[in-house]
Amino acid sequence: MKQYFLAEKLKYRHTFLPFLVVAMPLMTCLLAAFLTGNYFAVDSFNWWYMMMFPGMTAIICAVVGGKDKKQQNRTIFALPVDIEKVWDAKILTAAGMTAIANGILLAGAVAGNFCLTEMFSYTMVGMPAVRMQIVAAGVIWLTSLWQIPFCLWMSQKFGGFLMFLLHLAVYMVLAGSLSLDAAFFLLPQGITARLMCVLLEILPNGLIAKEGQMTWKPELMEPRAVLLGMAASVLWLFLLRAGSRRWFKRQVEKA
Repeated sequence: MKQYFLAEKLKYRHTFLPFLVVAMPLMTCLLAAFLTGNYFAVDSFNWWYMMMFPGMTAIICAVVGGKDKKQQNRTIFALPVDIEKVWDAKILTAAGMTAIANGILLAGAVAGNFCLTEMFSYTMVGMPAVRMQIVAAGVIWLTSLWQIPFCLWMSQKFGGFLMFLLHLAVYMVLAGSLSLDAAFFLLPQGITARLMCVLLEILPNGLIAKEGQMTWKPELMEPRAVLLGMAASVLWLFLLRAGSRRWFKRQVEKA
């Protein structure tokens, strides 16, 4: 499997993806710093998991999924390789990129908090503790991994541009509404935003999660939602991975 991963990783060495992985989280932090000031800590994370991160993941998958699709996957079929492992390598490659991006977002958020409070005397509103920001960054990554096999499949099926539009539009709508429901775990789009209510005390609409705020409900703060959401996300990842890799194998064999 290591050889498959390294071979897949080499394909994108000289593409814009390494730049994207660094630029997207830093741009999120910079926008939050310049546009919201005292709410930097809240908005840098909220804008990330509600819009910027799903969008970046879709772009990564469009490139990773489209590289071989341009040749109608014939190059893969011509090689003595395990086709399902090729698909797994694509998932691992995209997962590694998203992990790095989340780490950069975390570093940018922590550094931004320090600079704005210590150097520019900003008074942060709703600033989570650093340890909770670290936990949240890891949870955002884990609960978003399902997007990778899903977007790779959509990219192969519909093309990268249409996949990007559909994924981002559906995600933002469902993340904002489904995450407020008791059955938030039934569709993966609602999980991350719901868990951030507990971990960062941020509502999907970007407001501080406290009584009196629009869409706030006391059940949104139940700690048990974290374990339930993480377990559901892992299950969705395995289901989407299993289904998409079998579909990909059939498509390559028909090429």
